[in-house]
Amino acid sequence: MIEVKAQLRRAQISAKKVRLVADAIRGLDVVKAEARLQVIFKKSSQPLDKLLKSAIANAHDRYEVKTEDLFIKSILVNKGVDTKRWKPSAFGRAHPFSKHSCSVILTLGLKEGATVKSHEKKAAEVSTVDLTKVEPKAAAEAKKAGAKDKKFKDKINPLKKIKDTQNLDRAVKGVKVKKG
Repeated sequence: MIEVKAQLRRAQISAKKVRLVADAIRGLDVVKAEARLQVIFKKSSQPLDKLLKSAIANAHDRYEVKTEDLFIKSILVNKGVDTKRWKPSAFGRAHPFSKHSCSVILTLGLKEGATVKSHEKKAAEVSTVDLTKVEPKAAAEAKKAGAKDKKFKDKINPLKKIKDTQNLDRAVKGVKVKKG
């Protein structure tokens, strides 16, 4: 029997609030769960709907399976890392509070009697090039043009794009400065 997983990490909602919605869709068909998540008026219903669609996409990517043949096997909602903040209060004091987060692991299963095929991954041939023997494109163009044109010189060394008036060290080193 196949299982497909999708994970949501560091959702900025407390685990207690996400568990309310997760309990409402646990064990349902995928189609019914999507319909129910559209109706539930909670902040956590939108991330869970997105997570469910991600799990369905994972199932379609790995196997040739119909959406109607999938059901929600399990949803695990765990407490995440709390971020600590300070709230200003009277007389120059500050009170600490924490912003809660959670992580959700959604597992889809296949209904009994449903058939499934796995996608065969085709290995593509990779062509390799020895970069030590190949000249850079800009250098090859510069050789063709004889490196007389200024734009080819700039392509060879992009650091030389600095204007002569901006670089004062060139004047000290004896390089002629263009004036005018």
